[in-house]
Amino acid sequence: MAIQGGPGGTRFKGMLVNGIAMAGCAVFLTWGVPAPAQAKTLTIGTGSNSGIYIQLGKAICDIVRREMRGTQCSAVTSTGSIDNLIGIKKGTFDLGIVQSDVQYHAVNGTGTFANIGAVKGIYSLFSAHPESLAIVTKKDSGIGDLDDLPGKRIDIGKVKSGTNATMRLLFEAMGTPLSSFPLVATLDVKDQYGAICGRRVDATAFLAGHPNTGIRKLIKLCDIGFVRADGVAVDRLLASSPYYVRALISKDAYDGMQEDVPTVGLVATVMASDKLDSATAYFLTKAVFENLSFIHSKHRAFLRLHPLEMARKGMTAPRHPGAEQYLKEVGRLP
Repeated sequence: MAIQGGPGGTRFKGMLVNGIAMAGCAVFLTWGVPAPAQAKTLTIGTGSNSGIYIQLGKAICDIVRREMRGTQCSAVTSTGSIDNLIGIKKGTFDLGIVQSDVQYHAVNGTGTFANIGAVKGIYSLFSAHPESLAIVTKKDSGIGDLDDLPGKRIDIGKVKSGTNATMRLLFEAMGTPLSSFPLVATLDVKDQYGAICGRRVDATAFLAGHPNTGIRKLIKLCDIGFVRADGVAVDRLLASSPYYVRALISKDAYDGMQEDVPTVGLVATVMASDKLDSATAYFLTKAVFENLSFIHSKHRAFLRLHPLEMARKGMTAPRHPGAEQYLKEVGRLP
């Protein structure tokens, strides 16, 4: 029906416009999409300037500035996961990149957090790249998989590092006590190169996003190969420590690799406190998931980021309501 001019037509148009507006509001409220008010500034706690966390933080901030108009974002260096988690709890950071094991122990009051108890008021938003265990050895060592390691001289990484903790749990899952090895070194990264290339140890390990600059350097220094980490021991590890995931070191990650190497790893996760409002969490998650190709381009460790895995892997903290709402809307969560 045509809308006629004159006072009656004007009233009709007003009623129609108001009706449409009210209907729009009804749909808006029914769907429950957060109002578009959002934080004006966001600070993300990352890691060192040479690490992958800072690359992820910068990529997220680039997306935020482009997609969330009026919101400024900065990626800030830190000492890593625990520093970031403490930072979001104290309000130093709005967001923090946190390894899945640190997230798990913080939520459950175990591990590093056993003395202070469970940390309340922290949320997960989504996960990012895996940080996979790379056990490396000289190619002529005769070590191909985990079962070849007992009886060898091994380096399990410096004390209190993620590498050290992972190697200990892995050998525990194998039923192989560390006392059964003729040598168990706990080397800093800078000392690992000479130890493996100089044959002072038979195997050493790195827990990292791949490709990793340290391993690239090692490959240039001597002829190394990767040890497969799979089988029953890995099954046991995943069952006892649910913050670990199955992972692959892609054959494309390093020169000289002939095939993908199965292993285990942790997952980098993006977290916030309960101070982050739902609208900001919603639109941030939406912006990241709709711009994954941009993140893929920023580092080879991000190439295999997949939305379904990002929505589900490595999450032990409660999901932020805003992030959860978006992920359910697009079918990434049930």
